[in-house]
Amino acid sequence: MRAQINHARRHATFNIAELRRQGYRQIGRGAFSTAFVHPDAPDVVIKVGKLYSKRVGLTDGFPHFAQRVIDGELTSKFFPKVYDLCLDSDRQVFWCIMKRYTKTPKIKASLDISATLNKITGGYGKPSHRYRRALEQLIDYRFVHDIHPGNVLKDDDDTPIIIDPICIRPRYQQEFYA
Repeated sequence: MRAQINHARRHATFNIAELRRQGYRQIGRGAFSTAFVHPDAPDVVIKVGKLYSKRVGLTDGFPHFAQRVIDGELTSKFFPKVYDLCLDSDRQVFWCIMKRYTKTPKIKASLDISATLNKITGGYGKPSHRYRRALEQLIDYRFVHDIHPGNVLKDDDDTPIIIDPICIRPRYQQEFYA
């Protein structure tokens, strides 16, 4: 695994065209970022994205989330393994190297997420205590939750992994990316 992480570190760039030229292929895309994988490092993903999306009107919270995971401030078996993160000097784009996870069937992911969010906010549902504790770490008035089936993958043990749980309200971006 260390060799794959080092491979990704050597090739990581903010330029998507350069990643493709180096043999990376796109495996996913969201409102803020795109995920790439290389045949020589199939268990590691390079995620390249922008911090703000005019279409969504929010700031991506993934870099803040990823840095807190790297620093050990957020810990849970439901969070991804993040190996490296880099923001450009203007704090407009980023790349991140993380473990590759597989997609969760949308129906199961939808049920798990709904039950957990409802329980945390006082609604109905019975998520596991550990899953609830993981999500409670993300409750903050500055965040907008971005947990949906596309942002919940699974590891080899079928444990749901919340890969991108938050967006940041635009007026608070400076607090996180100053």
